[in-house]
Amino acid sequence: MRRYGTGLEALHPLGTWPPGVRPSFVLSIALVALSFATNRSHAQTGGIEVFAGETLFRRGWRISETYLYRREGTLYRGSNSVSDPQDRLFQEHRVVTGVDYGLLADLTVSGLLPVVHQELRIKNGSGRDYVDSFGLGDLALLLKYRYYKIDWEHSTFATAVVTGLEFPTGRTDEKEDGVRLPPRLQPGFGAWNPFAALATRLSLNRVRLDLNAFYKVNTEGSQNFEPGDFLSLSLNGKYRFWHTKYPGPTAGVLFGVQWRHQGRDKGDERSLSDSGSDLILLSPGIGVHPIPNMDLSLSVDVPIYQDYNGEQLGWDVRTILAVGFRF
Repeated sequence: MRRYGTGLEALHPLGTWPPGVRPSFVLSIALVALSFATNRSHAQTGGIEVFAGETLFRRGWRISETYLYRREGTLYRGSNSVSDPQDRLFQEHRVVTGVDYGLLADLTVSGLLPVVHQELRIKNGSGRDYVDSFGLGDLALLLKYRYYKIDWEHSTFATAVVTGLEFPTGRTDEKEDGVRLPPRLQPGFGAWNPFAALATRLSLNRVRLDLNAFYKVNTEGSQNFEPGDFLSLSLNGKYRFWHTKYPGPTAGVLFGVQWRHQGRDKGDERSLSDSGSDLILLSPGIGVHPIPNMDLSLSVDVPIYQDYNGEQLGWDVRTILAVGFRF
């Protein structure tokens, strides 16, 4: 943890601070954390084709590493950006290790384990306050069953259902000046959160389309904090513009659109006013297979519409870089 400058003059509303704690800074961090957009990266984010309609081959393995970077630096009131006197900037760096195993041709199990680093910077009269957190995030385990598939010449259609659970493995005890940081600044949520998805894939020669519906139930975690339930619908396309004879390399351009809805958060079983949102993201990218069993992809999530309840920091951009090996 690092801290620069001075905080806002304020008193702790709940009683006496521990000895040596600067109340103004810690309180300002706690209050600012309430204005974060709740669409933070979830534990099941990451991996390669985890929510695709296809499964891994029987007794096959895939090991992957995914790096995600997200930045929030624009304050929104509803769907309009407004001036932020505190000039807040939030950044999240997330590295996700993924492991997939094909139990059967139509049944794949997956695990995703993130390591999370978050930073929050706040402007004040004499400089900037800075707080960060680092640690293990929440583990997600998934089971994907492909219940329908049909193949024809150079084409295929497949549909799968995915179910999973987030485990409270992440750190929830990060502190600043001896005071525990708010839930949204912790690497983990400390809750058992089930989720499910329906995924469909259509491949026509060099063109591929993926349709996905995802829903997650968020339960109460550490500090009596319960994020709102999450729903997303996405449509992604890929065109393989470079294709060489096997085992030569291939490459394709990616493009997707996603709608994300986050319900209102709860604290101590009370709904929080500055929480909940609706976003629409566009996701261009590129995917490369230098060798048949290696997957490389780079994509960018850019919001084209954002609507927040109350005042919240909104998304600026998210980048995703992933590499995986199948064997």
